[in-house]
Amino acid sequence: MSEKDRDVRPGRYDDTPLEAAPDATRGHFALLAGETLSGGLKRVLVGEIVTARDALADPAIGREEAIHRVRRRLKRARSLLAVLDEVPGADREGRVTLLRDTARLLSGARDADVVAREARRILARAEGATVAAAATMVERLESEQAAAHGRVPPLDEVAARLRAGEANVRSLPDRFEAGRLLAAAIVEAHRRGRRDWRSLGEGLDIETLHDWRKRVKQRRHLSALVPIATSVTTPALQRDLGDLGEILGEEHDLWLLQDRMEADGGLLRPREGRDSVVELIARRRRRLAKKALELGEELYGVRTRDVDAALEGLREVW
Repeated sequence: MSEKDRDVRPGRYDDTPLEAAPDATRGHFALLAGETLSGGLKRVLVGEIVTARDALADPAIGREEAIHRVRRRLKRARSLLAVLDEVPGADREGRVTLLRDTARLLSGARDADVVAREARRILARAEGATVAAAATMVERLESEQAAAHGRVPPLDEVAARLRAGEANVRSLPDRFEAGRLLAAAIVEAHRRGRRDWRSLGEGLDIETLHDWRKRVKQRRHLSALVPIATSVTTPALQRDLGDLGEILGEEHDLWLLQDRMEADGGLLRPREGRDSVVELIARRRRRLAKKALELGEELYGVRTRDVDAALEGLREVW
């Protein structure tokens, strides 16, 4: 896929540190040389949570960027928790809920950022009379964005929850059947993603698209941690999963913008050109969904049983 077709978004996912972490090994979403898989998974999980907390405390990082970093780290941590679901430790039942609810504390400002950003991108695509309508939408959403950031999110509570999450995952054992659990999680992510992809081939559904996006990201995150060569976790496949996740992510963000417009008639009124902007958004979403389904053919045309068989060697790794 070319850079032009990819429509690169800021902060694209890759397997290197998302930022310059004080401890480079802690910020690296990959196993280290000589590291056991079980020890590596635990280290990476702790690192995601600690680095998220560090972002909140760093005065050199603006609030908007800090919130972005925390939410991205927590998404990757939640992917790992899917692997460690049955591993004993403190508050096993509450692990995922704790991180999910922590991310939600930051959702207000982040949603305002997302819709304002997508509005600007729509403005860049607008032509003719639609330009003025899109510019009005951008102006109003940027005003709301500023107001959202003026309402200070509960950062102290977020930091406290992150400390609790860190203590939780540090209680995990250092040795467990990591390979078996990682293989099972990748197979399950593929199975559910394949189900969503096949369902979308029969007709687009917003909830299915959003669920597929989560499964794609989860499979990408977990594939990056497989310590042996397999045909279903190659670097090329990981890049394709990253591209697919970005396409689905943009579609999701545009849906947020369109949903916002449909819920708030005052954001852009019909006489201000509302219908032309909504159609531009819908057209962009259709194009992205089409691209996603085409790329999904390469990634999810593979039967789940074949993915399962390709990961057989991973199950023996601890």
